[in-house]
Amino acid sequence: MTKFAKSFRHATDGIRSAFSTERNLRIEFMLGAMSIILSFLLPLSITERAVVFLTIGVILPLEIVNTCFERLMDVLSPQYHESVRVIKDLTAGAVLIASIAATFVGLVIFVPHIIAVFSK
Repeated sequence: MTKFAKSFRHATDGIRSAFSTERNLRIEFMLGAMSIILSFLLPLSITERAVVFLTIGVILPLEIVNTCFERLMDVLSPQYHESVRVIKDLTAGAVLIASIAATFVGLVIFVPHIIAVFSK
């Protein structure tokens, strides 16, 4: 197996692991999939589709990074430590901010098109 193929396999193993253990990632993945489907059902511009894809491409990896930080901190400090709680809260907060921004992106892009479809 080539070095690239091994790297790709390890990366997909990581995604599979996160997907099987992280409920929020599964929820965000389903919302992303629905957004992609909707982006092809509605007459979005190429730029609007690109923004939708980019937004999804930020949220999902950020959720995986959040999971990494949480697991790393659990290994480094299995007992409760206030600094660990703060680190976990900070990474979760980053995902929350990105998710709120993604919601607004979705509303700005999809709502006018949905209204146009139903007002015909």
